[in-house]
Amino acid sequence: MSVLLAFVAAAALAAEPTVLRVCDDIADPPSLNPYRVFSEKTHVILQQLLEGLVRFGPDGDIVPALAERWERVDELRMRFHLRPGVRFHNGEALDAAAVKFSLERYVDPGVRFVGYGFVKTIAGVDVVDERTVDVRTHGPDGLLLNRLAAWIHVVPPAYFAQAGDDGFAQRPVGTGPFRFARWERGRRLVLEANRSYWREGTPKVDVLSLEFIPAERQVDALLSGEVDVLTSLPGTRTLDVQRATATYVIKKPSFYTIAGNFNSAREPLSDKRVREALNLGVDRETLVRFDVFGNGRPIGTLSLPGEFGHNAGVGPYPYDPKRARQLLKEAGYPKGLRLRALLKANAQRTGRILAKQWAELGIHVDFTVFTDADINRYFPGERDRFDMAIYDCPDPMYHAFFIRSIFLSGESPFSLSRDAGIDERFGKLVAALDPGEQRRVSEDLDRYVHDEFLALPTYERIRTYGLRRGVTFEPATSGMSYFFEATKEIANEKETEGHAP
Repeated sequence: MSVLLAFVAAAALAAEPTVLRVCDDIADPPSLNPYRVFSEKTHVILQQLLEGLVRFGPDGDIVPALAERWERVDELRMRFHLRPGVRFHNGEALDAAAVKFSLERYVDPGVRFVGYGFVKTIAGVDVVDERTVDVRTHGPDGLLLNRLAAWIHVVPPAYFAQAGDDGFAQRPVGTGPFRFARWERGRRLVLEANRSYWREGTPKVDVLSLEFIPAERQVDALLSGEVDVLTSLPGTRTLDVQRATATYVIKKPSFYTIAGNFNSAREPLSDKRVREALNLGVDRETLVRFDVFGNGRPIGTLSLPGEFGHNAGVGPYPYDPKRARQLLKEAGYPKGLRLRALLKANAQRTGRILAKQWAELGIHVDFTVFTDADINRYFPGERDRFDMAIYDCPDPMYHAFFIRSIFLSGESPFSLSRDAGIDERFGKLVAALDPGEQRRVSEDLDRYVHDEFLALPTYERIRTYGLRRGVTFEPATSGMSYFFEATKEIANEKETEGHAP
């Protein structure tokens, strides 16, 4: 009898779906319509459901997705050959018409894609045959593959026409490794494995549950077993996770930073001396120590070490409060000044440390905190009211172009001002098809931004993840990870709870 009971128990365990519970955010996404969102956290969700022609591997190499191969036809055209036999979650076939429909919506000004400035170099898509498309650009675009991998998802045209923008936002359909199951508002988004996925053997879990948990509860949720993967483990709790028998920590240098941009179109930050004082008044070594408990390294640019086009010769600004006070005096602020700043919720700890350091110079900062859900209100709606903005940013394009463009480009919806020298260099960088020329222009852009004090660089983040024992996954360098290769051992979780692994 005991043998039979053991067999039944083993069979029941084997039949139990494997649920991977991931906490990557504190709140629900504003939408699941790829044309209506432009944020790191929402993109992580969407890339589990939807796919583009190409995608990034964990360390930034561009790999096939819905296109199995591609080649450049001429300086304005690239040809993509679609993977055969792929279907959307609702049964629609993936074909060239679906690619044309999906991609051209991103560059239709009437659609108002929030990230339009980062894709508008694309002129359109020509259907060569059912499985072949040409993507055309308005001019030479050395970043086309990066753009396609970072932003462009393919949607099923018939379903999208039926559901409309609002319907798709609530129940998206793609070709990805997971399909939409249900959305429990304020708690979680549940995705089920797409067992018809073209990549054989994946996904390796049956259910991916994306949990939305307030920041102050996330680590406890991991320790209690409510969550299997925590993608942003605060330094204050790293030892708690390391010491627990049922959890462990992994770290990975990431293309991720927290930085600031300035409203240099008006006083006081139109004065280069004030921008320089703000930078010289930041002790970046102390910032890294107290903000991320050493899990970072100071930088002097908005590009990051390891990105293509990063200028390794541009180092961090020195910490020189004496010189900063002198610059403020020369600029007409001997008693200091007061600034208004936008501060993203994810960067509040950083903002408090920066404000404390600036206060020693007589610079006082009034923060307005915003979340991803508030982005469209403040950027660009009310941004002219602020002197600076401080927020976190990953590099989903795996190229020095992106973070600098988000903070500084005239095309960016999140830039507070415009600078002709920056935009001229961005234009040259994009048009450079030769990698050597592209690198030269990119490094020159780093030097220009540094010398003119046009931004507030801080540090490159070494990202820290908390995981339950028995769970494995490979984080992306951008911090925007896929989970189709993640594994979870159910028996391990049950057997090791509260015991040494």
